[in-house]
Amino acid sequence: DPALAPISGGWGELVGGGAVLLYRCPPGSAPSPTSVRRCGPDGTWDPLPGGGQEPPKCQAVFCPAPLEFEHGWFYPRGGRHPPGSLLRYGCSGGFSLRGPAERRCGDGGRWEGPDPVCDDGSGDCPAPAVPPGASMEGSRARFSVEGRVRFRCRPGLQLVGSAERRCLEGGSWSGTEPRCRDPNSFDTPEDVAEAFLASLSQSVEGFFFVFGDFLVVSDPTSKRRISLDAGGALNVFLVLDASRSVNPRDYELARDALSELVEKFSPGTPKIPPKSSSSHLGPPQFSPVPPQIPLGPRKFSPVPLPPGRANMGGSPVPVLHQIQELLSIGRDPRDPRDEFLDVYVFGLGQDAHAETLNALGSKKPGEQHVFFLRETEELQEVFHKMIDESSTLGLCGVSLEFARAEERERNPWEVTVTVTRPGKGQERCQGSLVSPYFVLSAAHCFTASDRPEWLGVDIGPRDRRGVSGLFLHPEFSPGSRRDRGVPEFYDFDVALVQLDKAVHPSPSHRPICIPCTEGASRALRLPEKSSCQDHRRLLLPPKNVEAFFLTPHGSGGLQRQKVLLKLGDQRGPCEADALRAPPYANVSLLSDIVTPRFLCSGGHEPQVDPNACPGDSGGPVVVTWGKRHFQVGVVSWGVLPVCRQRRAPAFARDFHVNLFEVLPWLRERLRDEDLGFLP
Repeated sequence: DPALAPISGGWGELVGGGAVLLYRCPPGSAPSPTSVRRCGPDGTWDPLPGGGQEPPKCQAVFCPAPLEFEHGWFYPRGGRHPPGSLLRYGCSGGFSLRGPAERRCGDGGRWEGPDPVCDDGSGDCPAPAVPPGASMEGSRARFSVEGRVRFRCRPGLQLVGSAERRCLEGGSWSGTEPRCRDPNSFDTPEDVAEAFLASLSQSVEGFFFVFGDFLVVSDPTSKRRISLDAGGALNVFLVLDASRSVNPRDYELARDALSELVEKFSPGTPKIPPKSSSSHLGPPQFSPVPPQIPLGPRKFSPVPLPPGRANMGGSPVPVLHQIQELLSIGRDPRDPRDEFLDVYVFGLGQDAHAETLNALGSKKPGEQHVFFLRETEELQEVFHKMIDESSTLGLCGVSLEFARAEERERNPWEVTVTVTRPGKGQERCQGSLVSPYFVLSAAHCFTASDRPEWLGVDIGPRDRRGVSGLFLHPEFSPGSRRDRGVPEFYDFDVALVQLDKAVHPSPSHRPICIPCTEGASRALRLPEKSSCQDHRRLLLPPKNVEAFFLTPHGSGGLQRQKVLLKLGDQRGPCEADALRAPPYANVSLLSDIVTPRFLCSGGHEPQVDPNACPGDSGGPVVVTWGKRHFQVGVVSWGVLPVCRQRRAPAFARDFHVNLFEVLPWLRERLRDEDLGFLP
C-alpha cells in the first residue's frame, strides 16, 4: 500500500506491477533521502537509507551560485538559484564574453549551456571557464603552453570532470570542462541523451559503459552514430560483478536499458549473461583482464569488474588502468592514443559514488562522459531519446518498454478497426499494423458486402485513417458447415485492411513482425538463408509458448493479457474443450470445429490464462523473442464469453488463427509491401 510510505510535498507512483514505488515531486524539488522504495517479500516497503524514521520529503533543488567570474560580472550575486531562475553575465573593458550572456537553471538543478568566461585572447590557450560553485587556482601566466590550472568546488558540492587541466601545444586544454554538482541534483534524460549522443557521434573506435558497479565493453562496426537501419549492428558485451551491491531489480532494468539500445537491433546475439547466483558463496573470484584484447581498432573482449564502489572496497579503477595499458593508451605522452578509448559513466540514484565514477569517466574537451540519473528507469528513456527514428519502420516488432512509455508506445502496432454500416450501427475489432499500408484483422469482423468507405482505422487516440481496400481470406466461409450442425465456422478467419495513406514511423506507430519475412529473420538473428521452418521452430516450438494479446480499456488504453499457447501435451485437451461451446452442443466431431490452423489458449493449467473479450477479436497474438515482438496468430473466437468474470471455468478456451498456416495468402496480398517473404 503506497499510503504506508508517503512523501511530504509530493506523491508516489507505482510501477513494476506494484512492486516499486517511485516518489515524484513538483518542478524545482527532488525526493529526499531516496526517490524509490521497493516492496519486500513480507509485503512491507524497504527501509529508508540511513535507517531514518522521518518520512521522505520533497526538497528544493538549487543550481550552484558562481564563486568568481574573473574580469567580468554576473547578476544576481549570492543567494540561491532555484530551477527557472536566470543568471546574467558581462565582461570588463578589453575582454570579450565567450559563452552565453544569460543562463537558466534547469529542472534538475544544473545550469543550461556552457560555462561563460571573459577572455582577452592573450594566452596560448583560451581562458578556461570556471563553473558555478568552483574556484580556480592559477594565474594568467599559466595559460601558456604546459601551464596548469586546478579547480575546486565549495564544500557540499561534487566535482565532475577534470580537476586539473594543462595547456597543450596547439592552443587547447587537456581534459574536460569541470562542473560542481549538488548531490541532490540530477541530469535529465533529455540532457543526457543530447550530450551522450553528441560524444558518440565522434569517430572514436571503441568505448566502455559503466553503470554503477558494472562495466560494458562495446565496439561499433562503423562510425559512431545510432541509426537503426535494418541490418545495422552494434556489438555490446556486459560484465557484472557478483556482489550484493547490485540490486537484482536494478540489474535487470539496466540490462533492459542496454537491450533497448542494442539487443533489439543486433543481428547477432548480445553476450549479456544472467545475474550470477553465487554471490552468497563467498568472495567472488575475478580473473585478470583478458590478454586476448587486440590492439586493433575494432574488437574488445569482455572485461571482469571487481565488486563494489571505492567506499566499499574493490574499486574498478585499476581494471580500467589495465585496459589502458593493454591498448597502449597513455604510454607515450607524444601520442597518448586517447581517441581509441571512451569510458561513459552513469551514476544511478542518490547513493552513486561521484568520486569513483568521475575517476572512471573519460575526460575529453567538449564532451561529457559522466552522468547522474535519479533512477534506473531513466536509462531506458535516455537510450530511447538517442535513437534515430527516421529509418525504423523497416524494424518490425520494436516497442518501448521503459516505465514511462505510453501504452501505445509499448504496443505501437495495435489498431482499432471500425465498421459503420448505414442503418445498422457500428462494429469494432482490433487489428495489427503489418506494413505501412496494411492492417491484419479477423475476417468475421466484416461481411463480403462491406465497402471500404464504411471502414475507419484508429492508429491512435486522435488519428483515424481511411480505407481503400478490404480483403477477406477466400476460404473463410462461416456458414459452410451448417449441414454438420456447426452454425459458425471460423477456419481461415483473417482479413487485410488497406489504408488510404501510409503510416509513417513514430514511437507509437510501428509494424509488428510477421513470420517468414526478411525483417523477422533479422529480428530473430537468423542467417540470411534461413527458412520459414526455422521461424516456426523458434516461435512455436512443440510446448507451451508464452504469448500475449491486447484488451482495450479506458480511453485508448491497452492491457497485455499473458497466456500460454498449448502446443505440447496440453494441446489436445485444450482443443477438445471447443465442443463445450454452447453453439456446438450438437456437434460430435472436434475436427468439424477445430482445424490445424488454430492455436489454443486458456484454462487453468499450468497457470490460469485470461480470456479474450468480444472486442479483442482481430487483434494480434504476440510472441516476444529477445526484445522484438512477432505476431503468430489472430484472435478469433472463444468457448465462453467470460472475459469479465473473476475466475472462468477451466474449459473456457480461446482460439486464434495460426499465421504460419495462412502464409500463402499473406504472401500474395502483401507482395508489393517489400516485406521479403521467405520462399
